[in-house]
Amino acid sequence: MNSLVLGRTLLQQGQSHQALQHFLDGLSHAQVEQSNEAGYWLAIADIVHDSGQFERALSLHQHALSLAEREAHYCSAYLGLAADLWAMGQETAAAPLQAQALAMTVLQNDAVLLAQSARLYQLQQQWPAALAQFEQAVLLVDDGESFMLHWSILSLYLRMNQIDGLPAAISRASSALAHAGASDLRGAMLIKLAQASQACQQFAAAVDFYQAAMLHLAQQKKPQRPRRLREVEFKLQQTTSDIEIDLLRLKNAQQDEQVRLLESTTYRDAVTGLHNLRYLEARWPMLLAQAIDHPSLCVLHLGVDQSTYLRDVMGEAKSNDCSVRIAKVLQDTLPEGAELIAGGQLVFKLMLPASSADLANVLIEQIQHQLALLDFSDLPEALTLSMGGTIYQQGDTVDVLQLRADLALYLAMRHGAGAVVWEMAV
Repeated sequence: MNSLVLGRTLLQQGQSHQALQHFLDGLSHAQVEQSNEAGYWLAIADIVHDSGQFERALSLHQHALSLAEREAHYCSAYLGLAADLWAMGQETAAAPLQAQALAMTVLQNDAVLLAQSARLYQLQQQWPAALAQFEQAVLLVDDGESFMLHWSILSLYLRMNQIDGLPAAISRASSALAHAGASDLRGAMLIKLAQASQACQQFAAAVDFYQAAMLHLAQQKKPQRPRRLREVEFKLQQTTSDIEIDLLRLKNAQQDEQVRLLESTTYRDAVTGLHNLRYLEARWPMLLAQAIDHPSLCVLHLGVDQSTYLRDVMGEAKSNDCSVRIAKVLQDTLPEGAELIAGGQLVFKLMLPASSADLANVLIEQIQHQLALLDFSDLPEALTLSMGGTIYQQGDTVDVLQLRADLALYLAMRHGAGAVVWEMAV
């Protein structure tokens, strides 16, 4: 399964951030193979649009249009541009682009294009037209790839308070639900099915769906918590771990290995010893809260430009050794209050509370200088870090911040070794 198909499958499962990673990987591969990049740029632009960054999505859709080679690319770009313009209040400019897309025959047999068209109709509050497009799209995909389509269909029926056709939609969504497994959205879909059944006065079915939803939520390994509870849970877990570690150290020296495992298992990267992505996930609520109270948070994503060569040619041992050496440089230059995260695959994430882009650029120069002093004589060339950064803006969510930083890092790595790109909210 190629990166574009896998990314779109993840989108259907509601995992936009993971999908973005696959689209960015696909872009890198397309560059190496010198194949067309339009499909990846179109997919990324749609994610950016859905995050509410309409001006940025507009520029990405325009870039994708300039690369388009197939009719499906042109149709997708026209629909994307029309949606961006409409969301920005430029309905007159959006209308002819939408008309061009609707006139293309490829639209009727492509589930992705039909879903794009439905999204545009939703922006225009043309609910019946949107519903028709979604219902046509869902007929073109397998049950395992139709999760979000069924969600949208049920939501539209409920929004329009339309009963005619709803029982059939419930039946189709129920069938697709069997392929959802332990998806994070499974519980939400069960509740949506319960609401739809209730609207049809199928009360016994509604009760079954509600009970299934409660059972599913109870079985989740990582149930969602309100922000404050998550912060308390994180602090409590850290405190408990610290106490357990101290007790083990006091018991006897022979348990040093057990102590090391306890420290590293939950929130530490096995290669570098840095905090890992699970730690960052737990920290995000507090980082965002600080940024809201004192509007300033810089997010830097750092990637080793030679990462593919290190992993595929030099091997895992050499790749891990380089990760450790780079992590040491980053730790030595880390300012007070900053959070350094190992992102895996020779990627690092740096959170700088109460920091501006200017201060971050000074830190970047220090990092690049210290990295240049390392001895890489055992490698064909010295290692370099490209960096992508963004600054918190009022209203930003975690996904939006990480999306901008991911895009900035990708663009930096395209510019050349050691490049730095800032991706700011428009």
